[in-house]
Amino acid sequence: MGLKLLEMDSTGAMDVDVSASNREEDSVLIDYTPKPNSVDVSKAQNKKLWKEIITPGGSDETPSESAEVFVHYIGRLSDGTEFDRSDKRNEAFKFTLGNGSVILGWEEGVLTMKKGERSLLICHPEYAYGSKAHGNIPANSTLYFEIELLYWKDEDLTKNQNGGILRKKIYIDPGVSKYNNPNEGSTVEVHLEGSVDGKQFDNRDVTFILGEGIDSDIPHGVEKALVKFSEREKSRLILQPAYAFGNSGNPALGVQPGATVTYTVELKSFVKASEAWQLTGQQKLESSRDFKAKGTRYFSQEKYRLAIGQYKRIIDFLKAEASLEGNEETERKALLCAAYLNQSICYLKLEDHFNAKRNAEEALELEPKNVKGLFRLGLANIALDEPEEAKMYFQKVLAEDPSNKLATQQIAICNQQIKLHKEKEKKLFGKMFDKFAIIDKKKEEAARKLQPNGLDNLDEWKKTEGTKGTE
Repeated sequence: MGLKLLEMDSTGAMDVDVSASNREEDSVLIDYTPKPNSVDVSKAQNKKLWKEIITPGGSDETPSESAEVFVHYIGRLSDGTEFDRSDKRNEAFKFTLGNGSVILGWEEGVLTMKKGERSLLICHPEYAYGSKAHGNIPANSTLYFEIELLYWKDEDLTKNQNGGILRKKIYIDPGVSKYNNPNEGSTVEVHLEGSVDGKQFDNRDVTFILGEGIDSDIPHGVEKALVKFSEREKSRLILQPAYAFGNSGNPALGVQPGATVTYTVELKSFVKASEAWQLTGQQKLESSRDFKAKGTRYFSQEKYRLAIGQYKRIIDFLKAEASLEGNEETERKALLCAAYLNQSICYLKLEDHFNAKRNAEEALELEPKNVKGLFRLGLANIALDEPEEAKMYFQKVLAEDPSNKLATQQIAICNQQIKLHKEKEKKLFGKMFDKFAIIDKKKEEAARKLQPNGLDNLDEWKKTEGTKGTE
C-alpha cells in the first residue's frame, strides 16, 4: 500500500498511511490520491506539486515574483516526522520569491497563496532537495509543508528601499530572459494606464526614449522601473509623489499635487541603446556630439532634467575613454568639460546647489581657469551660504577676466553676506558671554556663602568679646 494523505487532525498534524516496505520507493514516486480540494500548482502541471487549502485567504490577491513574503511553516517527511518549524523561533520566515533562495515547491506554491491562507504543499523531490540529502532530510524525499502566508511586500525598486516605487508583476513571458532589460537611451514601446484613488487619468500606447519620458508626460518613477522590466512584462507600479508628479502635480493629465499614483505598465518592445563598452572611441565622440546638441535643445526649452540626462551620457561615454589621441583627445576633454559645466548650470536652475557645485568642481579639474566653471562654483557656494569661499572664486574670475561685471557684482553680494555673518556671530557670542557672566556670578555667590562671615560661631565670639553684641 502506497503513501496516502488522509486528513489534518485538530493540531494540524498529518494523518498518513505509509507501508514500510514501499517507503523508500514512495520517497521518489508519490502514490498520492488527490482530494477534492487538491490542486496541482506546478507551473508545468506535472502533478509533482500539490496544494490543499486548509484555511482560505481573505482576498483574491496573491504575491508576485520578486515580492518579499512572510510565512510560518511546519515541514514534515512522508512518514510524518517533523524536521523544521518556524514558530519555534518566534518569528516569521521571510524570503524573496524568484531569487532561488528556497526550494522550487515553495517558489511556485507560495505564488498561488492569498494573504492569511494556510495550506499544505506536497513537494515531489524534484520540487524539494532532489537526490541529495539536506541536513536531517534524506535524499529523494517527498516533503510536506504546512504554510501560512502572513503577508508580503511588493518589490521595492528604489535604490534606498524607501517604498517610493513598488512593483507587482502581473505577467512575465516565460520565454524571455529576465536579464534582458532596457537601458537608458533605449527606445521603448509601452502601454500604460494611470490612476489616482481608482480614477483613471491616463490610458495610451506611447513610444519614447528611456530617460526622456517626462517629455511625454511619463513620470521618472515609471522610467526607473522600466530598466528592470523584461520584454512583454506587465506590472503594476505604485509611485509615491516624489517618483510621480511631485508637489506640482500634472494639470494636463488632471493629477493633483502630491498624489500617489498607480500605473499598470506593459513593455511591448524595446530597442536597446548601445553601451559605452560596445563603441570605439570615435563612435563615442560622435554620439557625444549628438547628446550635447540634444541637451542644448532641452536646456533652451527649460527642460533641465532632460538636458541633464543628455550631459550625463556624455560623461558616461567619455570620462574613462583612453584610446583617443591628438585632436580627438582634445575634443574629448572639451566635450567632457562642457558636459560638467552644462550640468552645473542646469542644477543651479533647479536649485540643486550641491550637485551644481560638484559638477563645477569636476569641470575645473579639467580646466582650472575656466571662467564659467569658476563663476558657477561661486554661485553654488553663495546659495550654500559659503560667501567667503564664493568670493574667492569670483576673484579668480576677475583674475582671468578683469572686465567681468557680473563677478564684481557677486563679490559685492559676498561682502554683504560676510558682513551679515559677522554681525550674527557677534550677537551670538555676545549672548554666550552674557550667559557665561551670569554663570560665573552665581558661582561667586555660592563660593561666598561657603566662606565664614564672622557671625557663624557666635558663642566663641561672645567668650572672647564679653556680652556686648555691637559697638
